[in-house]
Amino acid sequence: MDELGQIMAEGIRWNTAAWMETHGKIERKGGEIVTPICNEYQREISDIVEWCHEHGRPCRIVALKPRQKGSSTISVAVGYRRLHAKRGRGLIAGGAHFQGSNLFKILRTYGENDGLSPKGCKVMDTEARFSNGSTMERITLANPNAGRSGTYQVLILTEVAYLSDEGVANATNVLNGLMKCVPFEPDTIIIEESTAKGATGDFYDSYQGAISFEEFQAGKNGKIRVFCAWYRFQDSRIDPASEGIASIDSLTADELELAGKYLLDLEQVAWMRMAIRDECKGDFDRFLQDYPFDDVSCFLKSGRGRFGELGLTYQDRVVKVSTREFGVLEHDLRSDRVMFRQTSEAEARVVRTEPPRVGCSYIQATDPATGDSQTSGLDPDSNSYGVLRKGYLQHGRWVEPAVVMRNICYPDGTRFGNWWDTDIVEEEIYRMSRYYGGCKIAVEINKDRGFVELLKLRQDVDLYQREMFNRREQVTTSAYGWNTDVRTREMLISTLARALREAGTGKVGEGIELRCPWMVAQMKNFVTKASGRSEAASGKHDDDVLMVAIGLQLIEHATPYMEAEREAWIPRDLREAPGVHRGGGQFT
Repeated sequence: MDELGQIMAEGIRWNTAAWMETHGKIERKGGEIVTPICNEYQREISDIVEWCHEHGRPCRIVALKPRQKGSSTISVAVGYRRLHAKRGRGLIAGGAHFQGSNLFKILRTYGENDGLSPKGCKVMDTEARFSNGSTMERITLANPNAGRSGTYQVLILTEVAYLSDEGVANATNVLNGLMKCVPFEPDTIIIEESTAKGATGDFYDSYQGAISFEEFQAGKNGKIRVFCAWYRFQDSRIDPASEGIASIDSLTADELELAGKYLLDLEQVAWMRMAIRDECKGDFDRFLQDYPFDDVSCFLKSGRGRFGELGLTYQDRVVKVSTREFGVLEHDLRSDRVMFRQTSEAEARVVRTEPPRVGCSYIQATDPATGDSQTSGLDPDSNSYGVLRKGYLQHGRWVEPAVVMRNICYPDGTRFGNWWDTDIVEEEIYRMSRYYGGCKIAVEINKDRGFVELLKLRQDVDLYQREMFNRREQVTTSAYGWNTDVRTREMLISTLARALREAGTGKVGEGIELRCPWMVAQMKNFVTKASGRSEAASGKHDDDVLMVAIGLQLIEHATPYMEAEREAWIPRDLREAPGVHRGGGQFT
């Protein structure tokens, strides 16, 4: 290479877009090998990588990609150029073999047609070797341990939002483990790219938590989000006449509204009409997912979140204005009272958002973890228990039901939840009930780990009992605890969905205030699967969802809180006599 060539090569060493347009080749759908012209989306990713290199900052990109607009093309090119520019190890990972294989095909085209570094990269089936000693591997994340044994400088994760659909169990833990294999050092690159798939899951959380390139350049740390609406691509336009569009009068009412909102010309509307019909089978919501107008509606339209976005947005606002106090419930055996003592979060066992109030009614609900022997996996079931206050009218204004106390959750490695043993949880449940006036306790019996039997041993608990009709004997009997089956589960979820939907409307008898960010997060990650079953998204929990749903379903069983009597001066045998109010609330 002559001196001029060396100068040019150095100038585009870290400028991926410049390399692609001068020395790179891509394969078009028809099989032609051509030199590409980068679009706005590709140039932004190239600029981010180059800027990070020049300023010595690790590069982390979360790319919300439209289909067929070259996202994978630029991601692979970034990795290819980084490993040419500086020796290192790279990894391409997807949920299925074909995803990684497709990206490796792009890599092979680069290696075989590179005008700047001919024969500088040999691409085989699952590994590429560079002349400077760099390597690039491809794996499938269906193997949870794949890639974890190495250290990498480049990591490209494709279709992150669809990993669970491709057989990746515990996707959250797999991704976290893999990303830790890339040291947080200059000239390291991680690109998470995906189309939208609902307002839930790892990719959604990652994108929502990311920052703009401008914020990053201003000194803020974080992942950099990249998005480009479909109508900003030059290939998203066709001859209007091909779609029967002669003028603006040829547009439908919906097309006219979209054209006005996003300033679309007739060529863009024609392309949109064609794409909806031919590529999205006439499904406009699918078009919004694959070719988004913005980075908000695509998640909402593509998702199958069980609970409405407006209701969850309201809960986010409630969380911001709620007062959450961390503390412990202490049982004074001498006075036989339960009192709340405020502590640090690290010491706390419960979180209180509202103390007991005379005249209000309360119910304690519990969704236990599956069992002591089943809480040691990568993402085990968690205990969820708390107290709900029934709604009430105050001066003609409806005060919605609310979660007034819940158990503490805490991080434990990659886990976040509560996994205390049965006897400890039973004691906490009992104290919660006593603190709120000896309110009724409702335990989901399906996963009962002995809570009901332990609570029955106490003389001062009010356990929820459900009625059952014995067809053979034709008598009605009762049994302790809430039983969740196919029918009652959907009834629970529907009741909660209605409460979330009506929250904040002021309608008497409606609504719910969660007041807890952990609960709201679970509600956002509660989805309707393709089978029609509503459950937690892959790698997420639904313990809080079911606990609140049980409490809401049984809210009419809530028991009123009355002023605590000075029982300390009454002998215990007399306190337990018929007709003597036990109280059990906070002593004031």
